[in-house]
Amino acid sequence: MANHIDPPGEAFHIKRIMLRIDFYQKHLDRVSRSFAYCISKLDAPLRGWVSLTYLICRILDTVEDAPWRKLSQQLRQFGEFDGFLEKPPQEENLKEWQKAFPEEIPEGEKLLLMDSALIFKDLHDVPFTVRGVIQDMVECMSAGMQYYSRLRRQRGQLRLRNLREVNQYCFFVAGVVGETLARLVTVVEPQLKVAQRLVLEAHHFGLFLQKINLLKDQMDDEREGRFFVHSRPEIKSSLSQNALGAWNFIKALPVQQRGFRLFCAQSLFLGLASIPWIERSFERKRMGKIPRAATAELFGLLERNIDDNEFLETLFFDLAEEGGLEMGGVPALVSGECLGPGRQDEQWFNRLYRGELQAQDFIDLGMSGA
Repeated sequence: MANHIDPPGEAFHIKRIMLRIDFYQKHLDRVSRSFAYCISKLDAPLRGWVSLTYLICRILDTVEDAPWRKLSQQLRQFGEFDGFLEKPPQEENLKEWQKAFPEEIPEGEKLLLMDSALIFKDLHDVPFTVRGVIQDMVECMSAGMQYYSRLRRQRGQLRLRNLREVNQYCFFVAGVVGETLARLVTVVEPQLKVAQRLVLEAHHFGLFLQKINLLKDQMDDEREGRFFVHSRPEIKSSLSQNALGAWNFIKALPVQQRGFRLFCAQSLFLGLASIPWIERSFERKRMGKIPRAATAELFGLLERNIDDNEFLETLFFDLAEEGGLEMGGVPALVSGECLGPGRQDEQWFNRLYRGELQAQDFIDLGMSGA
């Protein structure tokens, strides 16, 4: 891309933002249509920041999921990625990094990698506060993924053995995304502060969505040698507390952040509405999705009532009941023996984390015992 001097003027600045949004949306449509639709409900500047964050995370997902022949190759790619987060990549370094990926990665991810120079450039052009949030959280995600890549080699396959390990895995690949969202919305919303409770509930939001994905994708994951689901009943039971935390997160968002509330609510409520379909698909050993008409009806209902917490709460509990979640007296995630044994190095994950949570919050998320 040739260097040029931007002409002055607010109109040109707005036009350039819209062009970039179109660029983001094109890639979002390729890698995740449902998320692409939800993200379109966000207002500027959050729409640009969240789109950018999501695409950076998808690039990182490609490093995690690509069929590497050697762990050393994958770890080298992780290391280069981490460097690109810290400072803009040199053109030659980036090209070598792009070429090192296996040919077998999906077409949408190949196209995203081809445009990664623009994405990393945008990261280093956003306001300093926003860049710091994205860098902190994505570096944490990368560190967690590297841990699990090493664990895969150690165990011979990526197999999570109990609920504690599932919660820890979901924390790194999705919980930190929830925290990123919470921290980004506080940049534009003076009413909100990065309160510890808000961040904890944002992590529950991330854990809920990731566990829905694990249950939905179990058959495909296991065909590819990834065993994330140690027990469907235990993971489904744990969804109750995660879902409630996610709802509390959305409920705490100011009504003037209508677009952000809608973006989060669509993800949460679609996840809840999908549970019966996911369970039936698994029982029949055949992939099935919630019908588009049902999704459209749900999203229309949310859009018309997104300012009404009382309506949304009723809908939340109705969908939770239809999905078989027991919301009355939700048990703590750390109760009983369901978490399974912890590692001797119980707080290994704390060393990789750079966010707002405290030790008690890790207990609340079911990552460590009391």
